[in-house]
Amino acid sequence: MQIIFLVIITGLIIYIIFLHIQLVRKNVFIESTVKSLSGIEKDWKIDELLKFLEEIKKLNYYSSFFSDKLFEDKTLSYILDNLSDANVYIHYTKDEIDAKSILTDGFRFVDSFYKTALPISNDKLDLIMKHNSRKFFGDYLIIICISNKIIKSYSSELQKAGIKNYFMENVLTESPPVKNENSDLVFLLPEQFIKGYINHRTGEIVKNPDFNPEYSSPSFMKNIDDLKISVKNTLNNN
Repeated sequence: MQIIFLVIITGLIIYIIFLHIQLVRKNVFIESTVKSLSGIEKDWKIDELLKFLEEIKKLNYYSSFFSDKLFEDKTLSYILDNLSDANVYIHYTKDEIDAKSILTDGFRFVDSFYKTALPISNDKLDLIMKHNSRKFFGDYLIIICISNKIIKSYSSELQKAGIKNYFMENVLTESPPVKNENSDLVFLLPEQFIKGYINHRTGEIVKNPDFNPEYSSPSFMKNIDDLKISVKNTLNNN
């Protein structure tokens, strides 16, 4: 028992020292920043500016562990527990009303699904890096899951149809794409592929009762058939 007690005490001491070092480092950084921005340090060179920006990145990286709830066991488990049989993606949005709308209406994306949806893996360090690069887009993290079965099935259908340079996710829509004010095509991924969303600051999880990563609609095959006709017409015109 004494050995276990000593190990626990030693661990706590090391953790306290770590927190103290980070606090001191943060205070020093803040003090130097204030001085710099107030004009004490003038005429920065390029390498000095780059060093300053690198310190900001490091500070943001460390602060994620203390201010975010995303890396707690409960939230991590919710994000990652479909990875064995599905592709999982994350998307950030600023307002909860938009997050709720995605849960009920589906996920809208322009041209390519991958412009705003980030694929994730079991690599937690990769998730930390992606989160730190995108968390400023909003507090609400949308979780999107598409089963491997669906991906394989419709990717195979596209291949058999000879349709190339077309994202499989663009087929997974029940309504025709529409053009926005910039004449870009806007697609709508059905709400069944939306697992839920997380407030990464509070750790609150909101689940989608209609979530079904294996959802398949007759519209998906119709989209492929329409693409076949489009490809055929293009070839005939040429």
